[in-house]
Amino acid sequence: MFWKRFSPLEERLLNEVRKVLPVETQPLFDAQVSAINHVQRLPPSWSEIDFYCRPDWRAVSLFPCTDEFRLAEVKFRIAGLSYKAVLSSIKGHIFDFAITPGPKAVAFEPWEPEPTSVLLRDPLGAPTGTREPESLPLQWQNFLAQRSGDPPNGWVLYDATTAYRVVLNDAQYLILAEREGPEFILHRVESSGERLYYLRHHDGIPEPLDRELETVMR
Repeated sequence: MFWKRFSPLEERLLNEVRKVLPVETQPLFDAQVSAINHVQRLPPSWSEIDFYCRPDWRAVSLFPCTDEFRLAEVKFRIAGLSYKAVLSSIKGHIFDFAITPGPKAVAFEPWEPEPTSVLLRDPLGAPTGTREPESLPLQWQNFLAQRSGDPPNGWVLYDATTAYRVVLNDAQYLILAEREGPEFILHRVESSGERLYYLRHHDGIPEPLDRELETVMR
């Protein structure tokens, strides 16, 4: 590797995020970027890029909002393909980019003109003490509303405040339920429909769920 800390892709993304931050936030952001001394790029396609300050962030200037939230979104194009990167913040500092599709193959390529960047939440706001709620598909909302008692057969069910995002096969999914083994029920975040997906194990491929949820959770 010929770069010291950040790949050209990461440098460009961080610069784009900085442009949309409130002016008073930029010194905090700059201090956090300067403090990053380890970058983890998840294989195989760098669909998630994590930033760390080792041993910890205690000596670094932090955002007033210490919630876990999505800070900013950057949309860009390389070689005719569209990409979206979302930078998240946790405990008052930037943490990771979730990028779809995975950008590893184009990390050193020039961007096409006019990327667009949007601030998703003001990091100067007061913390709420809760995670940013997710938008659940109606089918899953109805399933949760109809259930009572313990979850079925070892499944852990998530609602809008506990469901969490992962990037799989160059797409971002919301994990709605999981069972040790492991098995997962998912929803594709940017899908326009209500379709749910089933993932048999960590290394598998999400499959459209064409069966009733009750039959999967037996």
